[in-house]
Amino acid sequence: MFTDENGEQNSASLNKILFKILTYAVISAATLLVINLLLISFTDRGGVFGDFMGGVLNPILTFFTLFGLIATIVIQRQELRLARVEYEKTADALGTQAVETTFFNILDLHHKIADSIKVDIDEISQKSKTEKVFSEMVLGTAKISRKSVFEGRVAFEEILNILSINSSSPEEVIERYKFLQDHNNHVLGHYFRNLYQALKVIHSYEESLLSEKQKRKYTSILRAQLSTKELALLFINCLEGVSDKGQFKNLIIEYEMLEHLPIKKIENGYSLAGSKLAVADDNMFLQFKNKKEFGLDFEKYYGGAFGQNKGVPYNLRPNKQINKD
Repeated sequence: MFTDENGEQNSASLNKILFKILTYAVISAATLLVINLLLISFTDRGGVFGDFMGGVLNPILTFFTLFGLIATIVIQRQELRLARVEYEKTADALGTQAVETTFFNILDLHHKIADSIKVDIDEISQKSKTEKVFSEMVLGTAKISRKSVFEGRVAFEEILNILSINSSSPEEVIERYKFLQDHNNHVLGHYFRNLYQALKVIHSYEESLLSEKQKRKYTSILRAQLSTKELALLFINCLEGVSDKGQFKNLIIEYEMLEHLPIKKIENGYSLAGSKLAVADDNMFLQFKNKKEFGLDFEKYYGGAFGQNKGVPYNLRPNKQINKD
């Protein structure tokens, strides 16, 4: 495919050729006309010469006419090609603009959700009274600042404190997080669902619209919006058996979302994002090394508004009414 510059050069060359041919044709016709007029004025052979030149010029002029028609078609093809190139550029620009608009709207929504996070320790304490996951000492220590409600990005730090304070092992941290998600899902559930959808949207674009390099650029911008505490909770949230079946974690691995997570080796495991006690171990890190492979899904789902929700029996049918006489 020609570039625009080559196309313009070819079009200019063709125009020059046509101009030269037209100029030569006009000069030749004028010269022959003058010769014919001179022969008519001074000799008696002007008519014969005119008949001869008419017979010769007719096919020549017909050839020039055909050549001009072909040249016109070529020029029109070049113009159409240039118009198509410009249209493709415009379409690409509009596609890129649409992607950027969607992406920055996602970022804006992410910040709004992060700023709306609210942790009420008294509420967590009330729901954990019958559970052995939290002790009064853990929740009491979490309220050491004499506050019970934490809002915005400060809430992420407080959640990490609740998970790690007085924990005996990383496994206990996971159990505490599961309890929070099961009984207080309104705190972080929508935050991680939105983050998963943000990565999913970027990942789902076709290569023709968003290249792999561009996808990594956008996910890097998204990653830069996450604080270290958010990264630590993202790590815990996507562990096997916590709240993700592997799809979210695969995207985190694909785009290296935990690259800037502060990790420090300490006794009994690893500290994440400045936690004082171990909240991770080797087995947890191994889960984020390679993406999870998903085989064919042979399970049947009820569908409809429930999609792939397994809670509804797939073969559910309306009860038949039995009419009794």
